[in-house]
Order: sequence, then C-alpha cells, then structure tokens
Amino acid sequence: MELGTFGAIIKFALDIETKVGNFYESASDIVKDAELVSIFADLVVRGQKRKKTLERVRRENVTEMILEPILEFDSESYSIDIEISESANNDNLRTLVTNIETTLQKFYTTAALKTDFLIEAAYAFELLAEKNEETIKRFSS
Repeated sequence: MELGTFGAIIKFALDIETKVGNFYESASDIVKDAELVSIFADLVVRGQKRKKTLERVRRENVTEMILEPILEFDSESYSIDIEISESANNDNLRTLVTNIETTLQKFYTTAALKTDFLIEAAYAFELLAEKNEETIKRFSS
C-alpha cells in the first residue's frame, strides 16, 4: 500500500503498533523467563503509549494530512509477519523481537524523513525510532 499522505502513514503506524502490541501480549503468555515476561509487559505498555502519541500527532496535524503529497513510501517494505508458535523458545522470541523492532525503527526513521514538512510529527517519529533502537540494544545484549 502506498503511504502517499500523512494520514496514510499515521493509519499504518497505528495498525502496526496494534499488531505488535498483540504479539507482545501473546509472547508474555508463552515465555517462561521472568525477565522476558517483564520486558514484554513493558513493551505492551510502551505500545499503548505509542498509539496515544500517534493519535495526538494525527489530531494536531489533521489539516496537513491532505495538503502535502508523500512520494516513494510504501507499507510493503515495513510489513511485519508475526507468527508465534506455542513451542517458541526464548532465543526464537529474542530474534523475532529484534526483527520487529528493527523494522519499526526503519519505518519511523523513514516516516520522519518523509514528513519533515511537519516538524512536530517528524520529531515524534524520530523519538519512536529511538525507542525502537533502545529495545534492539536491550535484546541484543
């Protein structure tokens, strides 16, 4: 899907955050490691805050949603396939989370660049990308 408007970017971001949040909730039910359960719980809360941030950004920039076209930005590059099996182990989950967070980080970095005409929105996307980077580091160590 072409993300040719600010509204399309926000809608995609909200959809993907919901999908990722659901994954983290499911993962916390499967994992046995107390540390990972805690991390997943934190990520679920983080996802809820991120959705609120995105909704706020959308509200504050509603007039700009249709004014400026965005070129060469599509959702296919950032689709996240989240399949979690009951037999997934901690290493599988860590790898999956790293892949998810890397994809989100790339999406928000690109979104910030593509929406640089909306300073506050671009800044919000940059902050979201930074949080993804922190999570990647947390799972890599």
